[in-house]
Amino acid sequence: MLPEWMPNMHPMVVHFPIALIIVAFAVDVVGLFLRRIPMLPRMSTILYVLGALGALGSVISGESAAETVEVAGQASSILADHEDVGEIVMYYFLIYAALRLALWWLSFRLVFWIPLAVIGAVGLIPLFQASSFGGRLVYEQGVGVAMVDSMALQLEEKEKELMRMGIAAEFSGVQEDGSWQWRAAGNAVNTFNTAFETVMGQVVADTVRDSDGNYWLALTVTESPAIVTYGVPVANVELLAEMDLSEFSGSVRLIHHVSSHLSYHFMEMEEGGIRLGVSVDGEEEIEEEFDLSQPPDVGVFRVVGDGTHFRGYFDGDLVVHGHGPAPDAGVTGFAMMGAGTIKFARMQMVALQ
Repeated sequence: MLPEWMPNMHPMVVHFPIALIIVAFAVDVVGLFLRRIPMLPRMSTILYVLGALGALGSVISGESAAETVEVAGQASSILADHEDVGEIVMYYFLIYAALRLALWWLSFRLVFWIPLAVIGAVGLIPLFQASSFGGRLVYEQGVGVAMVDSMALQLEEKEKELMRMGIAAEFSGVQEDGSWQWRAAGNAVNTFNTAFETVMGQVVADTVRDSDGNYWLALTVTESPAIVTYGVPVANVELLAEMDLSEFSGSVRLIHHVSSHLSYHFMEMEEGGIRLGVSVDGEEEIEEEFDLSQPPDVGVFRVVGDGTHFRGYFDGDLVVHGHGPAPDAGVTGFAMMGAGTIKFARMQMVALQ
């Protein structure tokens, strides 16, 4: 049973294999100088085996941890690197530990143990890289830190209040790195008609307000399917949209790496399900899908396409995670296939480094 302040077991697991593998290498180095102590190479072998099993546990717990914490912005790119290098560490030391066990019966001769010690030293490089990425997630990006999450929620409420008062900028335009952000305000229709491009189908835009005074951009689909895009081509992206789908019947997609209206990656919401997929010249392939307990009518939807990693989030929770070839750079937007009205409170695209 984990305490309330700890969202997952990964922090409790990940430090043991790091320490075990480093100590195992240190014992190997000592053993090379103290060859009269035959137990040292066997001791380091045991430590490497335990470290490799710990690395396996770290990868498994890390995959579960990604589902329990809010990972947004540049943290998504760091997380992808952390996962990739972590898997390299796991496979490297599992194979290395198996090799050490296979050579267990050999006497302590330098012709065997010097190369083995060197191989172990090489494995420390990705180990330190994985540790560095993990440290950056916590200490640089604040992932899993309750106070940081609380401050983000407070900032979101302040931004909404400023928009209701009409004293905050509605649209950022494209930044130097290709990022952009937009939040509905009194000028939402003009902003949409001026900035966004409807590359397929047809929509009619309107501005509405809810009972709390928040603005929403209401898009009614008059010709389906409708595809809307904005921005400049970027290689790695995080696309977020806060939407109300309760008045729409059909499929809504956040699309990224768009090269044409027939070729793009997407996160799709339809009839209580969320799925990741790719469309290539109109031929679609679903990478992963997840059925929610109830239709995701209102909430924050977010998709990440970073290299070979593709993730879909709903209200901060990771719900779909797929892998595939890294796509070419493309623009972002959304696609609507069905009938009715979709309301947008905000959209944001972050170009990941």
